[in-house]
Order: sequence, then structure tokens, then C-alpha cells
Amino acid sequence: MAEIPLEQPTNNRREIVGWAMYDWANSAFSTTVGTVFLGPYLASLADAAAQASPDGQARFFGLPIAPDSFLPYCIAFSVVLQAGFLPILGAIADYSHRRKKMMQLFAIIGGLATTLLFFVQGDLWWLGGILFIIANLCFGAAIVFYNAYLPDIASEETRDRVSSFGWAMGYLGGGLLLVINLVIFLMRNRLGLDSGLAVRINLASAGIWWLGWSVWTWLTLRPRHRARRLPPGKGILRVAFDQLGETMETPPRTVASLLLSPLLVFILFPLVSALGLPLEVIFIAVIGPLIMIGVFLWRKSRSLPQTAKFLLAYLIYNDGIQTVIGVAAVFAAAPVIRGGLGIPVERLTLLILMIQFVAFFGALFFGWLAGRIGGKRALIASLVIWSGVVIYAFLGMRDYDPSALGIPRAELEFWILGAMIATVLGGSQALSRSLFAQMIPKDKEAEFFSIYEISERGTSWMGPFLFGFVNQVVGNLRPAILSVVIFFVVGLAILLTVDVARAIVESGRREQERAPRLAAEERPAQAPA
Repeated sequence: MAEIPLEQPTNNRREIVGWAMYDWANSAFSTTVGTVFLGPYLASLADAAAQASPDGQARFFGLPIAPDSFLPYCIAFSVVLQAGFLPILGAIADYSHRRKKMMQLFAIIGGLATTLLFFVQGDLWWLGGILFIIANLCFGAAIVFYNAYLPDIASEETRDRVSSFGWAMGYLGGGLLLVINLVIFLMRNRLGLDSGLAVRINLASAGIWWLGWSVWTWLTLRPRHRARRLPPGKGILRVAFDQLGETMETPPRTVASLLLSPLLVFILFPLVSALGLPLEVIFIAVIGPLIMIGVFLWRKSRSLPQTAKFLLAYLIYNDGIQTVIGVAAVFAAAPVIRGGLGIPVERLTLLILMIQFVAFFGALFFGWLAGRIGGKRALIASLVIWSGVVIYAFLGMRDYDPSALGIPRAELEFWILGAMIATVLGGSQALSRSLFAQMIPKDKEAEFFSIYEISERGTSWMGPFLFGFVNQVVGNLRPAILSVVIFFVVGLAILLTVDVARAIVESGRREQERAPRLAAEERPAQAPA
């Protein structure tokens, strides 16, 4: 059945603000739940369960789990499931034109699962893991449809600025709720709350924030196509695999076998428990999505070579970004003898808040910079700064004498370094998204952004692995941090070879976006029949 467009204008200020407010809404999950409160809380509950157990171990569906490893394992499981489901969901959304409804569905489920974390206490620590897996899976799914809306609401010349605005609003919204949550936690005694109840209130507040502010998005974001019916004799999954196979230039059955491999998690989990095998066996389920990413890049290197090159560059340099974000707190808090800075937890929390709010202005700045010098040049500038940050973390911050502010000079330098990280953090990610949005075919946005999303997650283990390996061999965090510079150097080298203008032509996006406008302009001039 032919697609019937609903002619909606781009660059509508009200719609763009509504779109960006979803980033404001869902970033509370990343900051309050993922970064600050849930990990330590679940670890404490699991540790209490282990001490009460006859064998001194906490067990999740029969498997012994180290308390501190429980949340990282849950994150890994949810990412594996995302790798299997997101491309299928993206294909369904692109074919059916129900992006907005699917985004709403997963946001509501994710927000409700987050809110239900309020009931996780005592022996229900395992429920916290299940709810987090559901929430994180839905968080990733909704983000795919959110990103896919970017080319619809913003014209080519405004996408960098609009994407940066979305990231900026995310940092501001997530940071604002985190401030409220920290005030509640620090004043818990005055409020008559114990530590556990204060944490549970904060966790639930992230879900309520996510759901509540999303309403703004639902009221302003408009569908771009009429819903499309299924072909006779075909179900939605068959159509989704057919469409995804066409996008990947790969037989649908091959695509299905690669994507469904994450379902091995549910098969292997009880087997690992029953047979006493090491838990790491489960992670063979990641192989399918990794092969799929490789197949996608190989196939698209012929039909969309510049897009494939950009995605490869993104996978590499983004792994460096995620590694720096992940290990910065470890480096800051670690003892000086191990190459760290020994910053107390209280001041480290303030540093995290500073990064959240400076990142708001940094994202807006890089959106402005992209408008002046171009998105690719602005992205290159951000990666050069990232490289400088990593090199300075190795060479600098070695003077531990008190500064004029009463804190060690090394810690003061780290605050300045944190401000630099915050400045490029949102900008590099926002510009990557907007550049990719220009390089993909129209009406396949959700499919391509699902690959974009799982590609980021599918390779995000490389940087932490290299960091951990170097630290283990050398016994010092500074050489380990320096090793991460390789991701920025290699990613930047590949990015320099990407021809953005040619990528847009190869995707056919510019012509497809102009066609409806040209047709609308020609209609009044047509003579009546």
C-alpha cells in the first residue's frame, strides 16, 4: 500500500521544544537511577540477603551473585536484549508509521517499572533487578523512536542545533531532579526518613518525572504519516524481518537468526544455574548482534559507503567517550598511590552535579558552533578536546599541595578538567546524532537509529576492557587512562575521511525531503482539468 504523508512543517518551535522535553523527562532515569542511587542500594540489599543465607551467597534465580556485580549484570542483560529487539521494533515502526505510539508505549512501561522500584526492599532485592532490566530495555527502545523523529521535525540546516538543544535539555532536566534527590537524601533525618526510604522515594521520583514530563512531548509531537495496513497474508513480524532484510541487504532468515540470538539469555540462564557453569557463558548471546553490526557495515560500505564509514568512526570514538565517563569517578576517588586523586565522595558528588549543568551550556555551544563552521568540523574539534583531556589526565594533576581554595591543586585541576569534559560531552553526542540523521534514507529512520543504538552498546565493552587490562598489567590508573586515547585518534582519523555532502546524496534524503515541498509549490500553478 502506498505511503500517504501527513504534510507537517519542519522547524516548528512548539514541536521542537516538545520533542526536547522528552530528553528532559527520561534523563532522570540515567542520572538518579543508573548513575547515583540504584547500584549502591541494590548492592546493600543483596549483601544483606547474602549474610542471611546459609551459604553466605545472594542468589538470583539460583545463580550466586556478588552484591556489587548485581546491577552491572542487569545492565548487561538489558543491553543484550536491546540488541535483539530494537532493530525489529525499528522496522515495525518504520513500516507501520506508528513511531509516536511505540515511543509512548515504551516510555510508559519504562516509567512505570522505574516508579515500582519504590517497593524494592528487604528480600525483594531481586525484583529491583527485574524492574531495572525492563526499564532500561524500554528506555533504549523509546530513544530509538525519539531519535528517528529528529529528521522529521528539523530541516537539514537546523538539525545540529536542534539535536544539541535536545541533549542540553536532558542534562538540565536530569541534573535538576538529581539536585532535588540529593537534598532529600542529605536531609532525610530532618524529614523523618531512614536511608532506605529516602532512596526508594528518589528512585520512584525518577519514574514519575519520566512519565509526567513526557506528557508535554505527547501533546506537541505530531505523526508524519498515516498508519499503513499489513499486506494480505503477512503478519507484522514477517513484514518487519522482510523490511529489515531489505535495509541490511541480507536474507530475512539470516537477519532473524542473528537478532534472535539474545533470546539465548533466557535459555542459557537456567542451564548455567543447573549445570554449575560460569556465568560468563551467557554472554555468548552477544555474538549474534555483533555479527549483525559487521554485516550491516559491510553491506552498506557498497550502497552507503560514507554512512557506513561514519558509523564505524562513531563506534570507535564513542567507546572512548563512554569509557572516560565510566572511569572518571573511579580515577578521581582512587588512592594517590594507585594513580588516582583521592577525592572524597562528598566533593565528588558536587563534581558530578557541576558536570550535569555545564554540559547543558556545552551542548548549546556546540550547536551554535556547528551552525558557524559545520557539524563535522565542530565534531572534530570536540574529539580533539577529548584527546587532550585524556592526555592531560595522564600528565597533569600531580601537585597535591593545598591551593588557595583549601583543596589540593590536583583536585582543583580535576574540576577544571571536569568542566572541559562537560563542555564537549553533550556536543559530541548531539552532533553525532544530527550528522547520522542526515546520512540515512527517509522513512527508514527508526531502523537505522536502532542499528546506531545497538552499535553503541555492542562495542561499548572495548574501552573498559582495555582500561582494565592496562591497569591490571601496569598497576596504575594513569597509563590505563592514556590508553583510551587510541579510540579518539582512530575514530577521528576515520571521521576525517567521511564526506558528509556525498553521504547525503547517497542516501537520497535531500531529494526525498524536497519532493513534497516542490509538489506543494507546484499545485497552485496547475491549470484546472
